[in-house]
Amino acid sequence: MGYAGADFGGMLKAMRETRRISQSKLAERADFDHSYVSRLESGARMPTREAVERLAAALTMGQAEEDTLLAAAGFLPRDVSSLLSDEPVLGEVLDLLQNDAVPVEYRDNIRQVLRLLTEQARFAVRSRSPEGFSGVAA
Repeated sequence: MGYAGADFGGMLKAMRETRRISQSKLAERADFDHSYVSRLESGARMPTREAVERLAAALTMGQAEEDTLLAAAGFLPRDVSSLLSDEPVLGEVLDLLQNDAVPVEYRDNIRQVLRLLTEQARFAVRSRSPEGFSGVAA
């Protein structure tokens, strides 16, 4: 919906305004004081996880929007795969690693391959940085 990259307060305000709900009405629906919602939107306060969940419910958000709001407030979303929406393969790997139907040996192999790929990527980054350049061609 175009909220990506916004700070929590700005995102909350945009989501509230999209729904044409006043700060007072949102506060009432979430059982907060109006000044609390105002301070959240201005960035003067950061919410607790429970507060974000109450605000999301008061704004009748779907799970993806609530997850976006949780992440903006610094909390892990309920569905971590929503953070990986731009990397569908990573979401698939995460699903496989958490799936008990996949034999343990396969899951361990996936983890080992991922560790090796991560080490190779770190090495490649170090090799290409000016201070870490060793003159060895990749």
